[in-house]
Amino acid sequence: MSVLESILVARRALGEHRSHSANDEVIDILEQLGISHLAMRYLDELSGGQKQLVGLAQSLIRRPSLLLLDEPLSALDLNYQFHVMELIARETKKRNMITVVVVHDINIALRHGEYVLMLKNGELVANGLPTEVITPEILADVYRVSARIERCSRGHPQVLIDGRINDI
Repeated sequence: MSVLESILVARRALGEHRSHSANDEVIDILEQLGISHLAMRYLDELSGGQKQLVGLAQSLIRRPSLLLLDEPLSALDLNYQFHVMELIARETKKRNMITVVVVHDINIALRHGEYVLMLKNGELVANGLPTEVITPEILADVYRVSARIERCSRGHPQVLIDGRINDI
């Protein structure tokens, strides 16, 4: 099955059948994700990162009111991580949907999150604005690391890990 076909199948879950507008909508999403050149490629020919982006396209084509994404950046290089997070933010606002993104990269959560939940062993430890939740104290408690928050040259906060906290 090609990338284009797989996204059209996902779109058909809406009860809509193949049409020129459906093809146009799929191509539009592929272009937004920067993968329109993959439209005719077979899924088994794709890299892990490309498959990740196709999965995101399959989710977006369904026009959900709630979008749940589990590690959507895991197989992507840094450039695509930024691109995908910006796209998710833009589509969330444009479609007026709620988006929940699970990430383990604290700096991604700090930079792109609007609201952050911090879990430890499946229990909620903290929630709120990223700068309220991602603090050296909470990182020490949850991850047992010594960390500090500094601002990069563009003013964005970032977590710097100094090392592990050894249990005594």
